[in-house]
Amino acid sequence: MAHGVTAHGRAFRTSVLSWGAAALVLASAACTSSGDGGANRGANGEANGPTAASGLTAAELDLLTRSGNHPRDDAVLHHAETRLIAACMTERGFRYEVDAFVPPSGSPQERQVNLEERRTEGYGLHRLYATGKDPASPALSASPENGNRGKSPTNDQYVARLSTEKAAAYMHALRGGKTDLRAMRFGRERTITFPEVGCEAESRKRLFGELDDWAVATYLPQNLNSSLTDVVTADAEYTAAMRDWRKCMVGKGHRYRTPDEAAERLKAEYRKQGATEGLRRREIDVAVADGTCAARLRIPSVVLSLRKRYAHSLPEADRSRLRQATEIWTRALDRAGTPD
Repeated sequence: MAHGVTAHGRAFRTSVLSWGAAALVLASAACTSSGDGGANRGANGEANGPTAASGLTAAELDLLTRSGNHPRDDAVLHHAETRLIAACMTERGFRYEVDAFVPPSGSPQERQVNLEERRTEGYGLHRLYATGKDPASPALSASPENGNRGKSPTNDQYVARLSTEKAAAYMHALRGGKTDLRAMRFGRERTITFPEVGCEAESRKRLFGELDDWAVATYLPQNLNSSLTDVVTADAEYTAAMRDWRKCMVGKGHRYRTPDEAAERLKAEYRKQGATEGLRRREIDVAVADGTCAARLRIPSVVLSLRKRYAHSLPEADRSRLRQATEIWTRALDRAGTPD
């Protein structure tokens, strides 16, 4: 899948259809599992109880696929985390600006296609190759998992004005030192590292109880969702959607088999040519065409529906772990309270 992930867990989007895997999560779309039958439904139109197809509750499916209530819940937790960080940093003699609470706006599909961002950033590749920095990865935010909220230019600017010695002290207060990292492995190919001391770590302990619980609630659902990718992409509904997407892209002058192929070929060209302005313009053109075709064909909703449909294929042990992660997430939300 064509995504990158920062050390603190933020992914940058490189294609519409990469949503939903490991660090590359398929985020919300207004679609429910085809197997939810006549279950009771909440305000968001999704089943409140376990679905017939998967035996998972709506809350568990939301966390697994980042759909339904998850985008707002994630914003609530991020805001609470930055408030706790700010209080901790103040106690240690440093300034830290709290990220504003920014609830998700627009439809789920509009948020995921995000044509506005594509028109300026494309897939985020030019900035990555030009600067080595993910455009959605601020240095000093509490690193929310998705989207553009959490950017903290004020904090970055504050640190930039400090002396070298004071800046080092600031970062140590925030995240500890180079040896103060914990590693946790999810699956065979994914290991995450995160600070186990400092104000970031303390804020996560306050919300989630233990750092391991924070990591499980944050990363385990992504890893389980990733495990559904092969069966989803082999489904006839998905392959039909890809045929329609290819036709749409050809009509816009682009020939790629999949969105991931488009991103990978662009990355190969960046590695060969460097971050040229001409390549940036072409990246934006491809990314906008990709997003426009995906929105027209409602592909994010198709993919999300398939992920929910195939969630029943998770082994029972994994379902049990997902239930535990959802319980942890729910308790953290209760501790976070209502945003200001």
